[in-house]
Amino acid sequence: MADEAAAAQMVLIVDDDLGLVCWLGDILNEAGSQSIPALSCGEATVLIKRLGIEPDLIILNSSLDGASKLLENCIQTNQHLTIVTIGPPSKALGVSIQLHAILERPSPSDPILRREWSEKLRNLVNHAEAANAG
Repeated sequence: MADEAAAAQMVLIVDDDLGLVCWLGDILNEAGSQSIPALSCGEATVLIKRLGIEPDLIILNSSLDGASKLLENCIQTNQHLTIVTIGPPSKALGVSIQLHAILERPSPSDPILRREWSEKLRNLVNHAEAANAG
């Protein structure tokens, strides 16, 4: 069991919508990933520093204050970091940050949508796993 936990992809979810963060975290946890929720980029930075987190995948609302700085700091520790934005990427991210996907903000009440998101998130986790293995 400990080997499974060590092998789980760590996903940092950063959005100011608590419901969305919890919903995405549930889907990712069900898929075998370890999700770390944060409601702001400042909170995410504190979690990273205090817990020594090095995420494999970041799903974030790029319009949040500090998004670009958060990503730049995470990229310094993981060159193969998979980055996904919720909604269109903010211009504040700049051109130096490479996105792997853009996800539209979902409506969690639709069960069909949950299955679609499960598949999308599983594919993103698999991408992060392959990138970090290579």
